[in-house]
Amino acid sequence: MANNSNLSKRVALRQQQELEARRKRNARMLGVGLGVLALVVVVVIAVVIANAIGSKAPAAEQLTPPNATEGHGIAIKSKNTQPAGDVPNVVVYEDYQCPACKAYEARYGNAFQQLIDEGKITLEIRTAYFLNDANKTMNKKSSERAALAAAAADAVGKYREYHKVVYDNQPEHEGDGYTDQQLRVDFAAKAGIAGDDLATFQKLYDTKAYADFAKKSFETMGEAGIGGTPAYVVNGKKINLESLSSNDPQTVLTAIQSAASGS
Repeated sequence: MANNSNLSKRVALRQQQELEARRKRNARMLGVGLGVLALVVVVVIAVVIANAIGSKAPAAEQLTPPNATEGHGIAIKSKNTQPAGDVPNVVVYEDYQCPACKAYEARYGNAFQQLIDEGKITLEIRTAYFLNDANKTMNKKSSERAALAAAAADAVGKYREYHKVVYDNQPEHEGDGYTDQQLRVDFAAKAGIAGDDLATFQKLYDTKAYADFAKKSFETMGEAGIGGTPAYVVNGKKINLESLSSNDPQTVLTAIQSAASGS
């Protein structure tokens, strides 16, 4: 009888221990489950709040540069004489990362600027950014960002200066592109953008205020059947600059007038 009694006690003790272990295990599982549930609730709440804030946040206002043309270019204004009468309007298609564009700007830029200032031509620049994909590892979308920065420079009256600075500082190696530091700070300083104008310029650049305009400007290149940059066009005819014997203003003007007349 004593042995049976001891056996019964051991069985009862084992059962009690198993029950206690099961209770603790269930308690731990419940705690983990409640913790996970709490985390899920927090995440859901955060997403709901973020969506609510995002839905109320206004999209960046899209603007048009002050010297924009009907063809979505930006006109370079004369510093001296306004054009008198019907003078040729030159349309330039370019990409700020295009080495050939830089070369043409270096060779013919001064002549065009003089003709503009003498009121003998008008000129608008339509900026493409098909070389965006040239940057595989760094400074992506440099062509587009440069176009946005140039449009922002127009808003503070420094388009001509900024346009020149970008080309003067084009990287030697095609595809290296431009950094934000260069576009929004360094180039702005070199173009003479300072003080309140600098704050305005940087805000317009940072908010991509001219993204829609730049996109439409790029699209005009395809619509006009232009296959590459740079392209200088007047009355729908390409100006044959590469065949000129000189880059002096009168020689350039003669080529412009020849293209304008279709001869």
